Amino acid sequence: MRSHPLRATLLAAMLACAWPAMADGPRLQVRDVIDAPQAAWDRFLSDPAYADAYDAYDVLGEIGYALVEVDVAACKEHRARLEAAVRQAPVSIALHRARMLCAEAVGDETAAEEAMLATGALSQLALSDRREGFWPEPARVMGPLDIYALLASSGLEFRYEYFPQLAPQRHYPVVVAAWDDTLAAERHLWFDYIDTANSLVRGDPFSGYPVQRSQLAHGFIQSLAESNEVAAIDMQALLAFRIAGGKPDVVDKLRPGASAGGVQSSGAWLMTCALHPTEGCADGLVDALLPQAEREQAAHTALLALAYALGVGVERNPESAAALLDAADRRWHRGGGTVLLAGLWTQLAGKEPPPAFLLRRMQAAQADGHPMIPAITAAWKLAVDGVPQLDPVELRALADPVNNGVGKGYSLLVNYHHRRGEALAVNGWMKSAADAGDANAQAAMGATLYAAASTDAQRRQAMQLVELGAQGGSAFGARRRAQQSLRTGEWSQAEGWLIGAAQAGDVDSLLALAGIYEHARPGVHGTPQQAVDTYRGLSDQLDSAEARRRLADMALAGRGMDKDPVRAAAWLRTDAEKGDGASAARLGYALLAGEMGARDEAEGKRWLDRAIGEGHAPAYVAYGGWYFYRHDNTLASRRRGIELWRKGAEAGEAVARNNLAWALCTAPEPELFDGVGGRDAAMPLLADADRAAWLDTVAACHAAVGEFPRAVELQEEAIDALPSGEAASDSRREDGYAARLALYRDRKRYVEPHRTEVDFQ
Repeated sequence: MRSHPLRATLLAAMLACAWPAMADGPRLQVRDVIDAPQAAWDRFLSDPAYADAYDAYDVLGEIGYALVEVDVAACKEHRARLEAAVRQAPVSIALHRARMLCAEAVGDETAAEEAMLATGALSQLALSDRREGFWPEPARVMGPLDIYALLASSGLEFRYEYFPQLAPQRHYPVVVAAWDDTLAAERHLWFDYIDTANSLVRGDPFSGYPVQRSQLAHGFIQSLAESNEVAAIDMQALLAFRIAGGKPDVVDKLRPGASAGGVQSSGAWLMTCALHPTEGCADGLVDALLPQAEREQAAHTALLALAYALGVGVERNPESAAALLDAADRRWHRGGGTVLLAGLWTQLAGKEPPPAFLLRRMQAAQADGHPMIPAITAAWKLAVDGVPQLDPVELRALADPVNNGVGKGYSLLVNYHHRRGEALAVNGWMKSAADAGDANAQAAMGATLYAAASTDAQRRQAMQLVELGAQGGSAFGARRRAQQSLRTGEWSQAEGWLIGAAQAGDVDSLLALAGIYEHARPGVHGTPQQAVDTYRGLSDQLDSAEARRRLADMALAGRGMDKDPVRAAAWLRTDAEKGDGASAARLGYALLAGEMGARDEAEGKRWLDRAIGEGHAPAYVAYGGWYFYRHDNTLASRRRGIELWRKGAEAGEAVARNNLAWALCTAPEPELFDGVGGRDAAMPLLADADRAAWLDTVAACHAAVGEFPRAVELQEEAIDALPSGEAASDSRREDGYAARLALYRDRKRYVEPHRTEVDFQ
């Protein structure tokens, strides 16, 4: 039995973020845990009274808890403290086990029996269905000590562990390989304590946002690595490798993890050299795997089989590979070695045919009813470009609950039917995936429901689903939720939603976050200089034209750097000359507006025409605006602006549609005013009904045709959609949202002030 030391530094990583202890509320009783462990967990996680729960682990050191024994004298001395600790963290298996050992040591049979039942109930819940497999739902625990207490209480022997994910999503699981004497095999059990800690830790600036999971996971890994835990050293090596580029020239980053016995760094090393074979890439890999395989650790034995199968770091030898795989399968419950190799082969799908010995073992496992094998062959087919064709067995496997602990099988079915153009099936499986916890499905479904919502309640419910997706690691969900906060001017909220996805490397999230920092929005942690650094990094490392456009904007405005129109022009020309429509449009408008010195109408128009020719619809917005507001004080010029906005609207550009409708409905010139045409143009804007400017335009257009009750209704919605600070300042303006609302109540349309030549200077 493994005796695992208390990890004070590990707990400190959590406690550094935790709230101060709160006043005691109604605590869960031990009998509550025994009778309904899942309900006890739900209540524990939702009750702020348990924010101090991790403090309870301190008592384990006081009583000399060492997994299988305690200090009898200390148990007597600190018995009241131990009872209080169990009430403080009533779902901790380690604390209930410690209480059981102490009660046995002091002869309290009643307390020992109760603690044993609580330990058993929590352990049974943790070891319930779907804790083993290819895409399982991890068992919830409070921390590592609870995992080792569970193993000890369940008669399982710790062998090794590994983190199967590079970064937290909804979960950050740790897989523990434990020997089961009854099965005479390893069981690879999935646990998660990061999601638990994320639920308990409150009061940190980023509590409630996805990034807190990353902060907690980083703290755990750092503390574990300082204690020389192999799984943490393994993960640090893998992270260093990915940060360095993840290619053969940096496989040395993986050596510390693989040499320590790490599963993930060894697997990454092997697959990198298999996918990108280069001289010397796999030198030392087999030497790192052999000691663990000789200890009969099944995962390392399976990886060694894969090395022989592929000829990575050793001569290709199918016979040796087959023998090693047989050895791994004998020691890994339910043929886990075959499952591991089959899963890794997904990365090789379409590049390297699977060896005959692997196919034979997969076929035999499938014939025995193994639910994961056909799901993996389905993943092979979906990893290859083109229209996929899955057989009925594979389709059933992807729909099997055992392969949907976190909705992965359903998500693959969404992918499958989407690629086949089967929209009805996509919608059905999307709902199943979202219900099972797939983050991307939740975010996508929430966004779709939001667009279709007709009431505030429906929109709130849809956005909650988007938030669930963001919390589960969906970068799209994080960006969509941040967009909602940006619209209402809640800058720190938007930062909170974006920062986790940005740290995970999502480029669109990085750009959105830098956009907040660029403008020095109030209440955020970043600065304009960080925005500059982000844009420079994206420009240099990813050749991002968008990043260079933003650098040009900052240089033209003198925002975060000195004004430098020459440098701005160079940034924009770099991409405009390569055919980038957005850069051409920005360069053209800058030349027309004189942002780079003297106006150059001919050159500006040339670049804007080129942007439109490249299919960049937003160019119509700036081009039309220049003609309508900036060119000269003539009807012909404004008509040209309206014509450009109309073309932009026809090309699907919403801002052009908004500008077109506004111009037609509010024009002071009778030659331009067209209420009916403006209202017809404006109506599609209601699909984005939480955007105040869109509602303001549609309201003006209803007023333009005499539909004043509807104009009042929409203008009230527009005012409600304004950020609170903006709404307050708007109420004091003579020409704002509130002023227009008063006009509509008086059955008058809004007319823009008559433009004069001064406006065009």
